Amino acid sequence: MSLETIYYITQIIAVIAVVASLVFVGLQVRQGAEQTRLNTKAVKAAAAYEATHSWGTFNEHLMSWPEEKLVRFFSTVTPDKSWDDFNIEMQSSATITVRALFQKLEGQYYLMTYGSLDQEVFEGRLEFAASMIKLPFYEHWWEQEKLVKIYSDAFVQAIERRRAASDVSVSEMTLIAELSGLKATSEESDA
Repeated sequence: MSLETIYYITQIIAVIAVVASLVFVGLQVRQGAEQTRLNTKAVKAAAAYEATHSWGTFNEHLMSWPEEKLVRFFSTVTPDKSWDDFNIEMQSSATITVRALFQKLEGQYYLMTYGSLDQEVFEGRLEFAASMIKLPFYEHWWEQEKLVKIYSDAFVQAIERRRAASDVSVSEMTLIAELSGLKATSEESDA
């Protein structure tokens, strides 16, 4: 076998090795992309779970309140009650309670903004919050919250845009109290 033949054979082997390594790299890139897609899906699932769980724990917290306090709280979610219809204790309690809920929502806003939370999960809660601040009591509350700069400007703008676009009426928001069975109790306690 001549040197020239050996040279050609080694060139052929080198080309085969380069092609094989390119195929291997292509497979690795494909597997890496698939793993990234699965990781992103897992992160979004975890974010959705945490977002839902945080609202669930908020509701559990509310249900641990004494019935009288719970009834008073739900009475703020009616179109016929304004900020001035409640004493300072109820105003403060509602402020802290709903602030905690809106802070959870702001966290979810940023999870959604940065792609970790599906927009669908966030949008329903945003609609709820934007509709809630159409109620007289919470409209006043929201204006106070904006003055003390509790929330980021981007989050406030998202709430304001949704409030302007929301087609949920104020009377529909009273369903919260009616569905909870507390509205009748609240009306009886007002009498």
